[in-house]
Amino acid sequence: MARQGSQPIQLTPASTAVGVPQSQAAASKYSADVIQYLLDQAAYFNLYSSPIGQTSGRSVVLRRGDRDIGFQVREHLHRFEISMEPRDPEFGLRAFNAVGEEIGTFESRWLFCPDDFEALPQSEPPSTPFDPMKRQRFVMLDGDCVLGNNGDGFCGFGTGTTFPSRGGKLLAAAVGNVMEGCGRFKGLVGTYTYCGTLDSEEGFRGSLMLRVMDPSGAIASVAPLPAIESEGWPERGVTYLMFRGQATETDKVTPFTGGLNVAQQLRLFRTEASARGSQGLRSTTHVGQIIGEIDAQIIFNPAAPGGNALDPIPYTAFDEYKFTDSRGQSIGSFFIDEGEGRTFNLQLAGAPGQPAIRFGGFGPILRGSGSLEGGTGLMTDNSVVSFTPHVSASVYVIRVDDPRGKYRARGGDR
Repeated sequence: MARQGSQPIQLTPASTAVGVPQSQAAASKYSADVIQYLLDQAAYFNLYSSPIGQTSGRSVVLRRGDRDIGFQVREHLHRFEISMEPRDPEFGLRAFNAVGEEIGTFESRWLFCPDDFEALPQSEPPSTPFDPMKRQRFVMLDGDCVLGNNGDGFCGFGTGTTFPSRGGKLLAAAVGNVMEGCGRFKGLVGTYTYCGTLDSEEGFRGSLMLRVMDPSGAIASVAPLPAIESEGWPERGVTYLMFRGQATETDKVTPFTGGLNVAQQLRLFRTEASARGSQGLRSTTHVGQIIGEIDAQIIFNPAAPGGNALDPIPYTAFDEYKFTDSRGQSIGSFFIDEGEGRTFNLQLAGAPGQPAIRFGGFGPILRGSGSLEGGTGLMTDNSVVSFTPHVSASVYVIRVDDPRGKYRARGGDR
């Protein structure tokens, strides 16, 4: 298939301390800068999902007998702008959010399942009644994503969890894997993460962050995209934040039984996608200044068997996101329980034999400190990592409950 109209992304080289001890880094025949460049050859889609809802008499809720067992999730996918503003020692983190024109659709079946259910793309779970009052695991089957108007898209599969909230809404987060692509996605591998709300009348609403490895530049572009056509903010009382995780080689990696303690820098990050214009589907990315760091306790075994699309390696993590102002002074922290994650082995084009992984995870904000005290919400993690040498590129999206507009910049809608 001919590749059209785009070039590989080129981001700031950096390295991360994840995976194996530093003494093993010399085992790679590739430098950290080379591997960082290859990891950054990716196309990102920061999308806002709004529910298509009931159509032609089709219910959103899936039933078996007299029990609700899941949802037929039908999504409009819109361009989504998350633009972080400079950190303020008094007000802390603030972001501008805007939802733009539709650029795709996604449909899949979200079926609830027992916590110990072994999720597979062709395997339906036993009938598990929906209970909005408790945390429940679900699988995402028969995923069909279409982006743009030129036959670009993919089939996907994943798992997620619901989280009852104090405000009465049912939150949901999930991790999905690109199983097979078509059009510009043909032959590409990728991960997508969700965080938002799940409603029995409409379906899912919230963030969808998709990253596909794009070594030939099928989608990624350095050319500017058309301005977003803002359609107003649909989630009053909610603000989305977005950052890049990127460590230096001096950041700590301390092994313990069953995992690692890891430090990683946080940077400003912005990505846009569009399907308008003669070049069709395109994605651009920009990495900005350091705004803090993460201390993470990761439970993960990189030597575990599996790591393929049908047998991903699980991980969990406890993270502290520590943010600083322009003078390096603390403005507060979020403590996050990344309680469910999936890891996939990654083959890097241009570096035969180089071990790498991609992974996605999610979890709730446990608490905040400083100017972020009282913060509640959900986080998703969409990352790619090389163990030797230690380099990575992580994207974190945080959905924050924001009834007073504390995190909202430029006087935007609340």
